[in-house]
Amino acid sequence: MPFVSRHEVTVEWGDCDPAGIVYYPAYFRWSDQASHRLFHAAGVERDEMKGGPWKEGTPLVAAECSFRRPSQPGEKLVVESHVSRFGRSSLTISHVFRDATGEIAAEGSETRIWARKEGDARSLKAVPIPEEVRKKLGE
Repeated sequence: MPFVSRHEVTVEWGDCDPAGIVYYPAYFRWSDQASHRLFHAAGVERDEMKGGPWKEGTPLVAAECSFRRPSQPGEKLVVESHVSRFGRSSLTISHVFRDATGEIAAEGSETRIWARKEGDARSLKAVPIPEEVRKKLGE
């Protein structure tokens, strides 16, 4: 059973386009925040969460989102996140955004790699996801 993290976001005026609906990049920002909340809630601590230059972390390699209905300023959405797929060194995190009635406003996913680097970004290399991390995230 996957470990699931839930939290609420409030759609703010600045999250919206001139039509008064959520501008799509807001969902990607919320998804990124939700992934970090998922790791933290599961007790997965990484160098990058402590600040400063990181040696091991989970850089984003792909993201997608499907928009089911418009959301507007003042609306509260519950973001539910879990790891839906584990690879050797990659994982896919699924995010579902629900309104107060439970209707899905949007759903998306992020693919991240478990990576290590010894210098600048060119030294970045995918490495196997530690077994402890897999267990904490519910594999």
